[in-house]
Amino acid sequence: MTQVVYTNSNCGDVFVPFYNQNKRHCKLPLCVVSDYDVNANIDGFYKYSNDEPYYRVWVDALTKFGAEYFIYLQEDFFLYADVKEDVLETYRQQLAGSEYSFVRLLKSGKLGTKKVFDNLYEIEPSNENIFSMQASIWKTEDYIKLMNTAVSKGWLETDADYRNTMIGLNMKGLYHYNNESKVGTNHHDSNVYPYIATAVVKGKWNMSEYPVSLFRILYQYKIDVLKRGKI
Repeated sequence: MTQVVYTNSNCGDVFVPFYNQNKRHCKLPLCVVSDYDVNANIDGFYKYSNDEPYYRVWVDALTKFGAEYFIYLQEDFFLYADVKEDVLETYRQQLAGSEYSFVRLLKSGKLGTKKVFDNLYEIEPSNENIFSMQASIWKTEDYIKLMNTAVSKGWLETDADYRNTMIGLNMKGLYHYNNESKVGTNHHDSNVYPYIATAVVKGKWNMSEYPVSLFRILYQYKIDVLKRGKI
């Protein structure tokens, strides 16, 4: 199982703290999908052109990396504490051979309460929150199937494109929840993959939901909050 992060040159300032926090708090391999050379010590790299369809970038990158399972990440998913890699491996094993396509590593949106494993609950195919761009362990073949069916040309054209595709494919997933605190109105923290979700909202630093943890990280890497602005 490897981590795969998608990034773009317009977020070069965001990638710096992402990379350093990830290396500090996680020992899992890290692969990068980017339109520019990130010049970092990584385990795999796929360079795309901004003219390429979004879905094709993911299909080609994941095919190149060759991992059977991967953790979907974006460059503004800043880790702020150590990842519980033993728990992630348990989740991967429970995913293997099951009817589920992914394990979302936090609770987000209105989800059901059917418990399947310890701290893992089912997201049924008909749930309107079946799709989420949050840190998740995916079966690579199922994510590729999603991308090839949705054929989205741009980055997240609409949530409905992916949601309706997943419903049509009858995909179901799991989500992690261990009574973590709620952040904002839509999601909870994660004690298995403790990350800021997300550090950038509409191009600005998400200080409203993470006033302490995000400030500490930005201060540590000498990032001027005023350049992007904050919400």
